[in-house]
Amino acid sequence: MSTPRAPASPAWQQVLEVSASRGASVQLTVVHRGEVVLDATSGCTADALGWLFSASKPFTSLLVHRLANRGVLCLDAAVAEYWPEYGTGGRGSKAGTTLREVLTHRTAVPSAGPYPAAVLSMHRAESSVQRVARGRRRARRNPSVSAYQPLDFGFILAEVVRRATGGGPDAWAELLHREVLDPAGLTDVYPGVPDAQMHRCLPLDGSWRAGPGGPVVAAVLNRRAVRQARIPAAGISTTARQLALFYAGLLRAPERAALCVPSSDGGRDAWTRLPTRWGTGVQLGGTGGRCPFGTESTERTFGHNGSEVCLGWADPDLDLAVGLVTDRASGRPADRDLLVQASDLIRSLAANSG
Repeated sequence: MSTPRAPASPAWQQVLEVSASRGASVQLTVVHRGEVVLDATSGCTADALGWLFSASKPFTSLLVHRLANRGVLCLDAAVAEYWPEYGTGGRGSKAGTTLREVLTHRTAVPSAGPYPAAVLSMHRAESSVQRVARGRRRARRNPSVSAYQPLDFGFILAEVVRRATGGGPDAWAELLHREVLDPAGLTDVYPGVPDAQMHRCLPLDGSWRAGPGGPVVAAVLNRRAVRQARIPAAGISTTARQLALFYAGLLRAPERAALCVPSSDGGRDAWTRLPTRWGTGVQLGGTGGRCPFGTESTERTFGHNGSEVCLGWADPDLDLAVGLVTDRASGRPADRDLLVQASDLIRSLAANSG
């Protein structure tokens, strides 16, 4: 992978300006046709480690697909075959829930127990796994309809990986390094930030929303215990450059086809209430104006949004990979639209380049 063009053209620099116009610290890296065409920051250093939120999920998804390709896992096997407690815990049987249903957000248990309580305890892996095992299937939800799992997605998959491989409590993180990160040369991606790198963490800005909500959320997520915890669906920390390089590698990875098998047609997700096209471990493009990968994104575009804070995506038709890391999520439609606008501009510049 080449170094960035120096300096980035004014057109590419405009993408950073759009991304930073909502007042956030921003890192933005774009890889086009194997060349880093933009690698820039605003308000933070290039090596600051952003907390990816749900943009972490494709890393865990790729690990599961890679293990399935080796016969360690079967995506159509029940979770309970690897983790018996999952099938017997709670009221409402989850015994038949498969790994594929987890990857496609069709477990009918988007959050086992109250979601705020799950967030507050997400850094305690053992108690989170027990909570998920006890969770009940929600009868009012149709298992054939997607219902996004913000946190439980990762705890289920990580526990299955641990049980299937006979690993210890840190099996998910260890295997993520061995099977996904190390082979790709991604040496600056952390599933839990080690002591030596804590000084690089980009703090979440708690001023993004009026009232107590923003500062409270920031106070939780900026805690050392949270930033160092193993949170497979939401707790990976890295830079925009590493995120973009992850997607540039996925464009050529044999598992990409399996990750991108569509599992929904863009209907409204029962948890997020947003029109979403799910793949089998990633989000897919092609949902129009609300799509974080751009209003003109095709159905072949894939990636994952991270609470409008961080975003990674790739377009195989344009040979394009993007990593965007920020420190702020306002929840305001205008700020969300700025991320979509940035994706639109990236897509347009790539499509019209020589």
